[in-house]
Amino acid sequence: MLRFFSEHAVDEYELYPRDASWAIRYHLTPRRKTLLSWIDCGPGGRILELGAGCGALTAHLASLPHAVTAVEGSPERAAVIAARCRRAQNLEIVAANAVGLPYEGRFDLVTLIGVLEYAAAFVDGPRPHERLLAEARRYLKPGGGLILAIENRMGHKYLAGLPEDHTGRPYHGVNGYPGPGGARTFDRPALSALLARAGFPAQRWHFPSPDYKTPDSVVSERALATPGFNVLPLLELPTPDPGGKAVPAFNERALLRSALAGGAAGHLMNSFLVLAAATDDAPLLAANEATLAVAVNADSCPPLFQTMTRFIAVPGGVEVTRTNLHGLPPAAFVSGRQHVKAKEAYHRGYESFLEGIVNAVEDGDMALAARLLAAWMDQAAARSRPGTPESARSFSAFCRERLGREAYAGLEGDRWLPGKLLDAHPGNVLRHPKTGDIRYIDLEWQLSCDIPLALLIDRGVNLVGQKLAAFAAYLGLPEGGGLPAAMEAALSRHALFRRADAASLAAVTQWLFAAVTHGDLDHRRLPDRP
Repeated sequence: MLRFFSEHAVDEYELYPRDASWAIRYHLTPRRKTLLSWIDCGPGGRILELGAGCGALTAHLASLPHAVTAVEGSPERAAVIAARCRRAQNLEIVAANAVGLPYEGRFDLVTLIGVLEYAAAFVDGPRPHERLLAEARRYLKPGGGLILAIENRMGHKYLAGLPEDHTGRPYHGVNGYPGPGGARTFDRPALSALLARAGFPAQRWHFPSPDYKTPDSVVSERALATPGFNVLPLLELPTPDPGGKAVPAFNERALLRSALAGGAAGHLMNSFLVLAAATDDAPLLAANEATLAVAVNADSCPPLFQTMTRFIAVPGGVEVTRTNLHGLPPAAFVSGRQHVKAKEAYHRGYESFLEGIVNAVEDGDMALAARLLAAWMDQAAARSRPGTPESARSFSAFCRERLGREAYAGLEGDRWLPGKLLDAHPGNVLRHPKTGDIRYIDLEWQLSCDIPLALLIDRGVNLVGQKLAAFAAYLGLPEGGGLPAAMEAALSRHALFRRADAASLAAVTQWLFAAVTHGDLDHRRLPDRP
């Protein structure tokens, strides 16, 4: 790490290989910063980062208009931070133990990210975790706030048997960490009590997914209790194992559906992100009170396409805002555009066709799942229009120029859609279960030319099959993907449920992935070799 950052001045949000080892991804993925990038830390002041590691979060904190002091107990890691953040003018790096520092009442914010669980290794005394939190409290000014992140020892991934991250042993934390001491995490009541005893009785709980290490979303406790706010689409499920070997022993999604209905989900989330202070009117708590959830796309595309979606409580409802993560203006392309709708109302009580289908399959109601997929296809068809020679010519030219081959040929006489509906798949079309009202959301990737209705139908059916495949082992479905046989049978008589053009769909999907990854919707894919 030291050699890498000494030799490279990197953009912290550049792409890193997805197939890299966990150690590399952990230190370099921009998803690390999603944990903090949404938090309003105020217009200025002083931030103390305790246990800064190799600087992944230091790099974000140093981008803020604050004076940052990063404390790291390992001199080697402190040297990595210095190399990684060598351009930062507002950063002081201190190689020292996190306790006993001469910082009485100096800071507006203190962070403890992935540090508290190791307190027994570097804090002397009979209650090391409580002492570390008390030290963090001592470093704060009156009205200052603590940002703490740690895993939940009773998180759904651990209940489902994934190895405990610190010991590698399944159920080790769930069973109370039997054996000699070492790193340990806490359940919700225990951590809340620890914080209160250390001087942080005012607490706001948030839940990063899939965990605090590499989250792509953060959901607040307030969101869990907001009527009509659907949390499940924001969670990464099943929980991936960084080692790539273990799989959850049961369907975590089904567990969380039950826990959400019963009001217990906040005790079962994989990780905690707690904003805490001595009083409820602390600036850190007040500034972030309205944010119900955030979702960030930062690791599958370059900064030009990286976005942050916020769900904000407003009088009378919830507002959704979407912005480029870095404030960059939208780029112009011949082939299409990234459409980021700046602001819209959240449709409380609605669910996407995709969520409804998965819920129905989980409940064993294949007939309902088939009816929902058929209803989505009918909605897509209702937006279509008869093909024209110009529609066919424009799409054919796009395919030859960008895909390097023809796709969906011979459909001139079929139904066609505007290219802005490329993303109108079942995950982005909402339906109110009581009224049947339909809403379209998040039509991010759009083409300049018309597209065949068959392309959208193929995309949607394929998405449903992929989503179900992720839970196949828990639902008694074939693991190869595709729809359950009972759904196929129920849909077989529907006019729009046709045999997919798999080769054409693959060509379009591969091009779109490459174009987004390259940050260029005019990307040209070389034709396949015979």
